[in-house]
Amino acid sequence: MLGQRIASAVVLIPTVLFIIWLSPATTALGTAFVAVIATYEFYTMASNSPYHFRPLEWAGYSVAALFSLLGYLRYPLLMLALIGILAIITLPVIALRSRADKGSVSLWQDWGITVFAPVYAGLPLGLLALIRADHANEEAIWWIVLICLGTWGADTGGYAFGRLFGRHKLAPKISPKKTVEGAIGGILTAMLGVGLVGGLALNIPIYLTLPLGFGLAVVSILGDLFESWVKRRFDTKDSGKLIPGHGGVLDRIDSFLAVTVLVYLFILFYV
Repeated sequence: MLGQRIASAVVLIPTVLFIIWLSPATTALGTAFVAVIATYEFYTMASNSPYHFRPLEWAGYSVAALFSLLGYLRYPLLMLALIGILAIITLPVIALRSRADKGSVSLWQDWGITVFAPVYAGLPLGLLALIRADHANEEAIWWIVLICLGTWGADTGGYAFGRLFGRHKLAPKISPKKTVEGAIGGILTAMLGVGLVGGLALNIPIYLTLPLGFGLAVVSILGDLFESWVKRRFDTKDSGKLIPGHGGVLDRIDSFLAVTVLVYLFILFYV
């Protein structure tokens, strides 16, 4: 399993970074593709769960991809409006389908999952496309590196510190392997990485980079715990099987999604 994880990382990480480095257009195409796959995985988990939810999939896939297009075109307000449009359009369609089926007890749940999945997976990736399109090449790349360090620092540091010092469970009912000591180590690692990149490459004052690193690490951990909670609710181990040793796409980007949103908000109010 560890060998598969390393092999997958060796292939995926350079490929993803190359697509992002190439241009804003390739970044948007890549984020749209990943958003659709992640939305598909969420819908599949929901459909195969003991609740047998029935999301309106075509609408979700369309909106998940559109977030990246709007990010590439630099229309953040339209991205927010798209959420409302999705909610308004899908509710009557699902209600009519429920009525045709002589009433579905999961009407509101089906609607909620239909709207939530593309927003959860697609909106942050659309914001990533927006960051790439909205800044000069080198600056945009460094912001994305900062996002990666906030995510990977918390994950890798948490894993290493947890293996070495882990004694106290962080959230045993959601993710039994996570420990308080690992979380502390992940936070310190992320603060170090974000502090270096933010200070040296993006000229962010240290009194901002350290709190930013702390915040990114915390939301990274929370993002991972949230997806673990969803998988437990849906009674599944992995979101998919696309990436050997890792599971599904959603398993790999759960923390990244949360971190991207926070970095975008930081850019919005700081830059």
